[in-house]
Amino acid sequence: MTDSLELKSIGGYELVELVGSGGLGEVFKAKNSKTGQVVALKRLHERYQTNKKLLGLFHKEIMIHSRVSHKHCVGFIGADLTPPNAHIVTEFIEGNNCHNLIREAGAIAPLVACCIMLDMLQGLEHLHCLDIVHSDLTPSNIMVEHTGRVLLADFGLSSEQEFENYEGMTVGTPGYQAPERLEHAPITTLADIYGAGIIFHEMLRGERLFMNMNDAETKKRMQSLKFDWINTGHKDFDKHLKTLLSTSLAYRPQKRYPTPRDFMYALYVCLKAFNIRYTRRAVLQWMVDKKLSRLPAQPPMQRIYV
Repeated sequence: MTDSLELKSIGGYELVELVGSGGLGEVFKAKNSKTGQVVALKRLHERYQTNKKLLGLFHKEIMIHSRVSHKHCVGFIGADLTPPNAHIVTEFIEGNNCHNLIREAGAIAPLVACCIMLDMLQGLEHLHCLDIVHSDLTPSNIMVEHTGRVLLADFGLSSEQEFENYEGMTVGTPGYQAPERLEHAPITTLADIYGAGIIFHEMLRGERLFMNMNDAETKKRMQSLKFDWINTGHKDFDKHLKTLLSTSLAYRPQKRYPTPRDFMYALYVCLKAFNIRYTRRAVLQWMVDKKLSRLPAQPPMQRIYV
């Protein structure tokens, strides 16, 4: 473990295991000492516990996440900013993230990718309705529960449009930023639409769209994206997929889907054509086929492969 090796509990939560570690903090699977509820506990690294700037950013994440309440967003439970154990407690997701799903299974079946996107965009729409921009959409921040439920996670870089923007700063994960972010333009909800498009592309292709490129190389590729590799054997579906990608990944923000709801409707049209009505069950069905869920598939079985 890291500098938390000696810790047994934090703020009334027993630490069960370390499940992740990043630049700013560590995430533990933990259990409420009184109720037994299993949660995720994110603790700021000990070396940052007295850093006023980083504590401020952590506080911002807490303030934003505490406003978020949606079935497709990881739920907020509580937080404490008191050093040396400043932490945030959230819902624990028994499952995996999209990055690991792609790493283990390769490209995700197109109709299943549409289901994952449709559910994730519901969570994103909730954020945008609160005037919150996620700012860091990546496959690692899309959680897929063993049941097939899809949730949006990690609001550490989220911002409130009304109060702030990061003009002049590079925000987000390299390879998952919108063109305007590479030019240090203000944060907008349309940058999230582009981030969603990058993730959709990665799910369909099974590999990253922008990898090992500097900003100049990335922007050049963004301006010349082609989707000729799409070939499901169903011409109308291929056309829809290409439109979904070309619109969400439009270089100019004003040419993208204006809202997550518009993106969702375009995905819904694809799913309706194949009579897929239960997105969560479709995702679970695919995970069971790939041996990525220990649960049985739930009827009715749907046509999830083209």
